[in-house]
Amino acid sequence: KYITPKSPSILPSITNKSLRTLAEDMGLKVEERPVPVEELASFEEAGACGTAAVISPIGYVFDIDTEEKITYGDGQTVGKTCLALYNKLQDIQYGRCEDKFNWTIVVE
Repeated sequence: KYITPKSPSILPSITNKSLRTLAEDMGLKVEERPVPVEELASFEEAGACGTAAVISPIGYVFDIDTEEKITYGDGQTVGKTCLALYNKLQDIQYGRCEDKFNWTIVVE
């Protein structure tokens, strides 16, 4: 699954939209919905996205109120889904694979 939080405090993001499209193309179920903090422990991976970083893995989340630390994987290694999404978007951006979404334009 690729879940992105639905919240008025999160800016609309072309990068997140692109990652959602790629996730769906990879066969993942894509959801945009509120994500309660209690659900974070059930995630296998977590990431943050943005223009420059594409997608950056989150090693752990620390809840100040409960002092609970939720670690994703070993807390240091990029998860397979984050890595696959990062590589796929970079491959499209750099022309290393077909851009079937028509996101890129060749400038001569």
